[in-house]
Amino acid sequence: MPRRPPTFGQILDRVFRLMRANWRLFVGIALVPGTGMIAYFGVMFAALFPVLKPLFLQQPPHFSLTTIVWLSAAYIFGVILMIVICALYEPAAVYAALQANVGTLVTFRKAWGVSWSKAGRYIWLAILRMLIVLLPILVFGAVIVGTVGLSIARAMGSHPYVTMMFPPLFMLFYLGAMVYAVLVMLRLVLAVPACVAEDVSAWKGLRRSNQLTYGAKGRIFLLFLLIYAIAYAAFLVAEVVIFFVGAIVALVGMLLHLAMAPWGYIGIGVAAVVFICAYLLWCACIWAAYTTMFAVVYQDQRLHLEGVAAHAPAPAS
Repeated sequence: MPRRPPTFGQILDRVFRLMRANWRLFVGIALVPGTGMIAYFGVMFAALFPVLKPLFLQQPPHFSLTTIVWLSAAYIFGVILMIVICALYEPAAVYAALQANVGTLVTFRKAWGVSWSKAGRYIWLAILRMLIVLLPILVFGAVIVGTVGLSIARAMGSHPYVTMMFPPLFMLFYLGAMVYAVLVMLRLVLAVPACVAEDVSAWKGLRRSNQLTYGAKGRIFLLFLLIYAIAYAAFLVAEVVIFFVGAIVALVGMLLHLAMAPWGYIGIGVAAVVFICAYLLWCACIWAAYTTMFAVVYQDQRLHLEGVAAHAPAPAS
């Protein structure tokens, strides 16, 4: 028989208990997309360096066709890389969380093996979710921009103040797009757990997510906000500590009359590495918390709506 749905506090408590008991596995899995994101930023910085170098030397920047092509290629490569990595990360993290929620521990290799065994399905699922969320926004935005642009062009001579209407319309469109994206994503957040646990196709996983989020969208949204608020507060604290220690080290160096080169540059490099590592760890923790929340909500919703108790997903074939 369907059971009473768990409360917001019960879900949050379960998520943090699982995170505390399996933080090495969950964070270790999440370090892969974090590392990919850092690599993406590195590629983009390398692509932008020929443009930024003249600015550092107080010279006018030089834009050439080769530079534009290189920047475009680096951007497209980075976007594709992040889509693929994130599409493969979520199934691995969800599988580990589903197993942990029923008391079965898995290894890093096993979790990623489950993701790689159905890599095409999960990449297709990520593309479908992206299209469902973004395509209507892009189409509607193109219609709005085209209509407003034609209206402004026709009324420019007789009504010069008509251009003042464009910023409010843009803000309304932006707010509407954000509301639409949030509402749609709340319906699709359980697609990956459904694909992993029930071994269904991408389309079936999307339909199952739409069914299983019934009555739970408000709790999922609040969990999103609370987890992000906790992570943001932790990052602010870590940022203050890092900059405070860096300021103390810089003050000590000034008191000891240490020259800027090479110790100052070494200190700046060490501080940058520490900040990047802290940022990478923060991203891994917040992504692990989100995927664990998806797994917990999925199994609770199956118990609540369908009377199906949580069980370990079948091993990948």
